[in-house]
Amino acid sequence: MSILQQFDPAAFLDLPVDAPSVKRPPIAAGDYTATIKDVVARLWQSKDKVDEQTGQLKSGLAYDVILTVEVPEAERTRIGLATTSLELKDGIMVDMTADGKGIDNGPGRNGQLRRYREALDMNKIGEVFRARGMLGKLLTVRLAHREYPIGSGDLFEEVKGVARIGG
Repeated sequence: MSILQQFDPAAFLDLPVDAPSVKRPPIAAGDYTATIKDVVARLWQSKDKVDEQTGQLKSGLAYDVILTVEVPEAERTRIGLATTSLELKDGIMVDMTADGKGIDNGPGRNGQLRRYREALDMNKIGEVFRARGMLGKLLTVRLAHREYPIGSGDLFEEVKGVARIGG
């Protein structure tokens, strides 16, 4: 019998925990090699921002990019990380065509998506792009720290840029 067959998730509601949860320190800001583990499309809608043309709440499509970031041994030792990598999420807000049926590739549109495509060598004339094609590809990610909530001193990693490996 597997552990899942014996497992009662409801029992965890009353599980006593007598130790505090501890936040790990963020890895150092800088450039790291990462693999795209997953890309998930999600719809979003603003709670308060209105589209001036339609009078409706702003909404759209975003890609959540799940990255497996390789952490060098010295950095793992410095922060006490037991694994060789960290999983981080980056978000790409997608500009859609006016009819909402495609990705807008006009000048100045979808800059963040373009940077991912260029980093993955997937932004070529005549080659069809599909977001799922990014899965398993390697790239360099530039990580920075962001304080949240502001003034708390609590830092976490965030993706500030992407580039080709060795580029």
